[in-house]
Amino acid sequence: MRRLVALAAALAWPTAALAQGTGLETKDYRIVTDQTSSNFNTGAFTMPHAVRFTRPGTSATADRATGNFKDGTATLMGNVVVHDNGNAPEIGKASGAYNGSGPATLTCDRLDVDSKRKLYTATGHMHFVQGTTNATADRAVLDRGSGTLHLEGGVRLSQNGATLSADTVDYNLNSRDAEVHGSPAVMTQPEQSGTSAGGGAKPSSPRAPSRRPSPRPSRKP
Repeated sequence: MRRLVALAAALAWPTAALAQGTGLETKDYRIVTDQTSSNFNTGAFTMPHAVRFTRPGTSATADRATGNFKDGTATLMGNVVVHDNGNAPEIGKASGAYNGSGPATLTCDRLDVDSKRKLYTATGHMHFVQGTTNATADRAVLDRGSGTLHLEGGVRLSQNGATLSADTVDYNLNSRDAEVHGSPAVMTQPEQSGTSAGGGAKPSSPRAPSRRPSPRPSRKP
């Protein structure tokens, strides 16, 4: 064990502790699993079984993982589920859960994590949920630093009943603004029922004026 620690210091590894049967922990993230194969020279690792990935503000599970602990990268594959509480240090304390938008959950087939750049790239059956916001796309890139979600490929974004379909959409998780690129783009808005846009009762349709029978002309004898 002492030789292993000394060798790690000599190779100037990043602050990483690799223990068989427990997974991998670096200054950027932690992955827990039951089997890990790694190369201490290159930093590459493979985890063939179920994994749990965590870093400040984010946790994820997947069927397996590969990556490089020197580069701070990881790829999660198979039934990927990501929970983002919106309170990562890079977002700032003032924002707090994306400025009130709340925590988010993202599912996909594959997730590429660049922990140093705070980028998460999801591909395959991507589904994103945050409060009343739902989004599906072929590919998505979540930027934790800027609080933006880039969606591309068959994008469908819905919020409070309104839907937006487009090729590419950039969605700001803080301001909830959506910027659409490419064409065609289709937006639908639910029909208001029962209440007006201002929240009050919806005004009833004006009734047609009632018609009184016209008086019959009197006949003189």
